Amino acid sequence: MSSVGRPPEVDSNGEPIQKSLVNVTIPTKLANFLKKKGINRSRLFVTMAQKMFDSEVCDKCYGETIEETLLGWYCKDCNGNPNIPLRMLKCKECENCGVRYDPPYNMFSQSKDKSVQKGCWDCIPPEERS
Repeated sequence: MSSVGRPPEVDSNGEPIQKSLVNVTIPTKLANFLKKKGINRSRLFVTMAQKMFDSEVCDKCYGETIEETLLGWYCKDCNGNPNIPLRMLKCKECENCGVRYDPPYNMFSQSKDKSVQKGCWDCIPPEERS
């Protein structure tokens, strides 16, 4: 017998994510606009909530065990799984040059001579990194 419907959304450990029905009251014209545009209102609500609280709740497992580092914020639940590579929820910008950190391509660094106290791989060349 084949399964019916969409496969369930799963967290970083492969477990199905439990869902709740939430009623939201919005203006009728807005509801009609979203319907005309073919917008999935459930997906829209989840996306907007994730963007509003991007450094407070994980967008993969919806956990709240968020840790702040020099690079940005990550979910301790998702990154506690050794089968999943480190994934940042939101990255900070380099204090020196303003470029956004992008692990593993652009990471935090300090210069050997301390002329630039804090920086990134973009603004501190490899030979000058401590």
